[in-house]
Amino acid sequence: MPDYPHLLAPGRIGSMELRNRLVMSPMETMYGTPDGLPSARTIAYFAERAAGGVGLITVGATGIDHQHPETPGGLHLGTDASVAAHRALVEAVHAHGARIQPQIVHAGPDGLGPEMHGVTSLGPSVIPSYLTGRPSEEISVEQFGAVLDLYKAAVRRAREAGYDGIELHAAHGYMMLGSFLAPQRNRRTDAYRGDTPQGRLRAVFEALAAIRAEVGDDFPVTLRISGFERVAGGRPMYETAQSAPALVEAGVDAFHVSGGVIDRLVSKMVNGSDDGDGLNLGAAAAVRQVVDVPVIAVGRLHDPDLAEQALADGRADFVAMGRPLLADPELPRKLRDGGRVRRCISCENCIDSLEQRFSVDCAVNPRTGAEADLPLGPTRAVRHVVVVGGGPGGMEAARTAAGKGHRVTLLEADGELGGAFRWASAAHPDNAPFIEYLRAELAAAAVDVRLGERATADTIAALDPDAVIVATGARIAGAAIPGSDLPHVVDGAGMRALLAGPDLALGRRVTVLGGDLAGVAFAVLAAERGHAVAVVEPGRELAPEIGWKRKTEEMNRLDRLGVTVHVGAVVDRIEAGAVVFAPYGSGPRPLPSDSVVIAGVLEPELTLYDEIRARLPGVPVEAIGDATGLGLVRKATADAARAVAALEEEQ
Repeated sequence: MPDYPHLLAPGRIGSMELRNRLVMSPMETMYGTPDGLPSARTIAYFAERAAGGVGLITVGATGIDHQHPETPGGLHLGTDASVAAHRALVEAVHAHGARIQPQIVHAGPDGLGPEMHGVTSLGPSVIPSYLTGRPSEEISVEQFGAVLDLYKAAVRRAREAGYDGIELHAAHGYMMLGSFLAPQRNRRTDAYRGDTPQGRLRAVFEALAAIRAEVGDDFPVTLRISGFERVAGGRPMYETAQSAPALVEAGVDAFHVSGGVIDRLVSKMVNGSDDGDGLNLGAAAAVRQVVDVPVIAVGRLHDPDLAEQALADGRADFVAMGRPLLADPELPRKLRDGGRVRRCISCENCIDSLEQRFSVDCAVNPRTGAEADLPLGPTRAVRHVVVVGGGPGGMEAARTAAGKGHRVTLLEADGELGGAFRWASAAHPDNAPFIEYLRAELAAAAVDVRLGERATADTIAALDPDAVIVATGARIAGAAIPGSDLPHVVDGAGMRALLAGPDLALGRRVTVLGGDLAGVAFAVLAAERGHAVAVVEPGRELAPEIGWKRKTEEMNRLDRLGVTVHVGAVVDRIEAGAVVFAPYGSGPRPLPSDSVVIAGVLEPELTLYDEIRARLPGVPVEAIGDATGLGLVRKATADAARAVAALEEEQ
């Protein structure tokens, strides 16, 4: 078992003693009540992370003014009436030995006050909201004085609720304090002016003075601040370290050093895998070298070995993790006691879910946000559960059912587990650890895995199951394109076989017909291997099955690799050496192509499911994952969890 002496060592922030050096990053969940208070869902979500062994939980943006929320369902400490709900959250976390603090914010120019409460947004200058584009008004000195009173009241309420400290948000060039710090947003010419470090910092110093005047020196205050915001016209990378000693004198007990600036997709705040790992470590280390208070590093420190090394090298005192604790709340306990960690796969589902479903969820952990609906624990009655299909949905169903104590048999027609996710892992290597995790979990749970066994209704019936879960995946439907039978054309099944192989064996110029995620992923892989690639998509957008954060990352990859993309384009025919297509708004023209790949469309495939239901009319049969329609890994794991949970309801 790997040893993590630095990560697991006790730590301290001001008067707050912590059992280890792992901090849960503040993340928006939108689980709050319509009134902006912690809900039962909020409490269950954080309690599970506390039970998993994290040292300190930082609650996402918690407003000081309930009329200026950053998001619907965002939390606040803006009224005395909010204290009781927050106290319930604190008590649930404390019951598991973790500490907890809210990230205190005023949404400033980026709040939804105008839309939700009919109030005017205020900022250091007249600047547009990153979320809505609606401009704020410039806050006056008198109005900012009133905001400082709100900070004082909110911190008082935090202490009354039992929180162990607070984190003051001043990062990423947004919300109130972060906008004052950002020269690209702060265009004032008074004492808070945006063209000098002293002017930019004045608002932060005054907020700290107000907080300390309210709660004294013994209530821990962490400052969330960007080390480097990586934006033209922004703060230079050395400014935070220059300012840090003065901020300590003003009352900061710890620094939480992040990076990047806000945009609608948080593309520079919540970084993708292409940005690399530990990208804020240098800025965190610079702060640590000039102060004697703890520094928390954050930013793609997903690998515990990297996090341990960062602490061992003295680059930080604590490490904050966000997405890794969505994927596996028990990560800290597993580092201590041993166990397989379910790794974040950097698919950006958690970010895209906020816009698509208005609450966060995790593609590899279906219990995130559903802790109360999908409880752990043994089944009341052991059943023989037969799972058909060894992709991520089938493996997750088998893992979950076995974890509840059921006897599980898994049938997979192929010679190895993984299903279509093996192809996805070839194009997006961050996927691979999830397959490895599921395979290891099945082996440890003694699931009866039968590879190379194609299931039929009769073979299933012969196993005498008490329940059947069908996870056989989708059917690949190819478009009827004249010339698709030519020798230089590869169909959807062939494309996926190429993804799994060591050599693409294609001509120099490759045209991919179909721009869903599979087609895009293949185009990226082909371009990385030196092919000149074009993508032709007849629909209205590229990769419609994913959200805009992941989609933007994929488009950035295509752009970086020189892939040409045509959307809203109609393919007329395939010829030797060319695809004849009509670009959007134009007539037919040839696109030179040495090889043509028809990505195909995934369609539901329920034939076996229907046959099993007919053959076993008294046995519960559920179809999950792509068998019922494309939904990627999130749908596969969520369907699996619900199918296993339904077994309890049927008892």
